[in-house]
Amino acid sequence: MIFQTLLVFSALLGLSIADPNAVLLGDAPPQRTYSDRVIQATQQTWDWMNYALHLSGLASCVGWQGIEYPFSCDSYCGDYPGMELIAEFGPKDIIDFSVSGFFSVDHTRKEIWHVFRGTVSLTDAVSDVRLDTQPFDAWGPNHPNCSDCQAHAGFLKSYDLAYQQFEKNMTDAFQKYPDYSLKVTGHSMGGAAAYVHGISMKTRGYDPYVVASGQPLVGNQALADYNDKLFFGDKPDFLRQDEDRRYWRLTHKGDLVPQIPFWSPFHQPGGEIYIDYALADPPLDSLKVCDGQDNPNCNYSSSMVYAALGGTLLWAHFQYFVIFTLCGVNYWSTHIHDG
Repeated sequence: MIFQTLLVFSALLGLSIADPNAVLLGDAPPQRTYSDRVIQATQQTWDWMNYALHLSGLASCVGWQGIEYPFSCDSYCGDYPGMELIAEFGPKDIIDFSVSGFFSVDHTRKEIWHVFRGTVSLTDAVSDVRLDTQPFDAWGPNHPNCSDCQAHAGFLKSYDLAYQQFEKNMTDAFQKYPDYSLKVTGHSMGGAAAYVHGISMKTRGYDPYVVASGQPLVGNQALADYNDKLFFGDKPDFLRQDEDRRYWRLTHKGDLVPQIPFWSPFHQPGGEIYIDYALADPPLDSLKVCDGQDNPNCNYSSSMVYAALGGTLLWAHFQYFVIFTLCGVNYWSTHIHDG
């Protein structure tokens, strides 16, 4: 386990140095928004994180056993009786590094879901490192200018390739179900895609709910501030837990992926929800709502050296509300607490 952890740690380190100069637009000053304020999450916040993360866990079936129409798989797809699969998306060949996932509609809850799959194996971690770089314009026609925004072009290309696959299905669904709300989620690299997709949808006039878990650093301070303004307004209140909140960046104790790449100009946005618990299925009192962008009492309290040497890097990154593993395996891990 320690050897495998070090391999993945090396892969993630390689990701952080693969192209530190890959940018989208201009330059921005490296200045973070710090705060050490933390409050207890409400039961409503816990329920929403639990629901979104369990649905996010089903993305591991894409590219494995697959998800079949209307919505069945070797995992717990049956827990969503009102869900209809619209399309799966992912790499088409060996040199296609698009992010995988699925696009579905929940007719019971009147929701349109975009779910991006994350890293679920050592092979995936290495393929994440091999992403090439290419600028990508993620912004819609009616949005405030963000001339200083930068993002890792490899992440953007991975998202762009996936977007080209599901764009028509997405547009058709928006037209067919205009009264359905838009929900976006993803874990790890899928969390990075969810972050970019959330900005893309927001600037195109939609009002997405975005839950990104285990998300690596994607862009610079200007992009983080831009996301904060889009989802929290001119004076962001990251501690709000009301029905108007639209963005949640979920992190886990000991997970170092949200801190990679770990140098300027890469920064996380605000909106962090922190799981201060070592295992999956965290109790309510372990779920914290964090102020600021880099809160020292939340994920940034995790030690990279301790996680690497202690062999907890893999475990911490793949355990959130659900254990992100292979399709079907996460069914057992999800229901193990049911007795």
